[in-house]
Amino acid sequence: MIIPRILAGTTREHYIMLFSAAGAVALIAGIVGAWIGGHFGARRAMRTERLAGLVQSATAIEMAPVLQALDAIALEVERISEAQRFTTKVLSDRPPIILPRAEPKSITPH
Repeated sequence: MIIPRILAGTTREHYIMLFSAAGAVALIAGIVGAWIGGHFGARRAMRTERLAGLVQSATAIEMAPVLQALDAIALEVERISEAQRFTTKVLSDRPPIILPRAEPKSITPH
């Protein structure tokens, strides 16, 4: 037999072969694209890292006010949490308030 059985088969078998070939091409294209993207991304990262050393000293000076504001916010959050703990303790120590139950006046069928 010169022609393989799958080529002489039904339309369904042809679609299986066609989709398998398309999947293989897509897989290879994805692998090649990922390799190229990784290669150029790594080159760009190395270039950016070299430039980061030059910019680092200027960034440290600009970050001082931000760090000071962050410390102030952290202090305020700690004060808020302490006030919340105190309020929870005060409310849990006192006896609960029991309100009288209201009796229903009438029950309607709808």
